[in-house]
Amino acid sequence: MKAADIAVDICLASAEEALRFSRFVQSFLASNGFPFVMIHNTPELGAERRKVVFEDAGVGRKFALEWRMDRLAAAGA
Repeated sequence: MKAADIAVDICLASAEEALRFSRFVQSFLASNGFPFVMIHNTPELGAERRKVVFEDAGVGRKFALEWRMDRLAAAGA
């Protein structure tokens, strides 16, 4: 399994979005049986960026999809 298949890059636009991201991660982990995850700050990629890495590629893809849907809902789309 390649790291690119299981890493999700997140860019947080504001303090409010960072708080929403934290709540989202907690909820996602609880509802998915607490899969193994590592969250890295990646300042070399820009201001408020995170790299979320799951041990399981399927869980990583599910996380990415649900986070995108959450962001769209928060934006009113």
